[in-house]
Amino acid sequence: MFNRSFRPSFFLNGSNRIFGYAREGSLLAPFFLAGCLVYQIMVSKEYFVHLLKVMGTLCELSGNFENALEPLISSRQYMGPKNLLREGEVQQQIWFVASGLVREVTLSPDTASGRTSWFWYEGDFIFAHPGFFAGLPSMVEIEVYSGTILLALSRTDLIQLLQDFGEGILLTEMIRYRNQAARAAHMDSLLNLRHTEMVRRFYHHHKAVFLIARAKDIASFLGIKDNGIHRFLKGI
Repeated sequence: MFNRSFRPSFFLNGSNRIFGYAREGSLLAPFFLAGCLVYQIMVSKEYFVHLLKVMGTLCELSGNFENALEPLISSRQYMGPKNLLREGEVQQQIWFVASGLVREVTLSPDTASGRTSWFWYEGDFIFAHPGFFAGLPSMVEIEVYSGTILLALSRTDLIQLLQDFGEGILLTEMIRYRNQAARAAHMDSLLNLRHTEMVRRFYHHHKAVFLIARAKDIASFLGIKDNGIHRFLKGI
């Protein structure tokens, strides 16, 4: 549920920051972005508290850091699949999944749509791996699924926070570490588990993904060819 109270808020429109009053969580005028209907929404208190809770599991946050962060966060809801980042582009924002699902695509000559090399779930921070923190061109593409709501912090604002607050460095290192640890665990599963067991575990931990993602995307992520994931779901 959106918090309906009024408060002064910043939101991003392209590279310009605009100040104004709006209902928290309310939809602003929709627009099309590369063929995808996008709603710019004011960041609800619920989503911002969710962001702080996840950050708080990574390191202790000061009240001054939280107060400085809040007006820098923007939010968008995507009403169709959309590429957030193309291979070779430099990522200018770090995203947080408030709701929905996002996938990482590694381009491959073997498949026209690329290989699903990662999923980001609710509560995850989205960044090109590698690329974002080093300010380098991305080696992957990032695609958001329909209905997903993302919070965003610009690279410029992140750098300023790192300069102004001591916890910023530890926070970013923990974000990177958690992502690397999860990727390492997934690679271990690909190497050591049978497809049946891998699908069973993934379904148990991420049932919502099967309601959002295309079957071929899930199959690709789990190393299963030819969209053959359905036969492994029987009996689960």
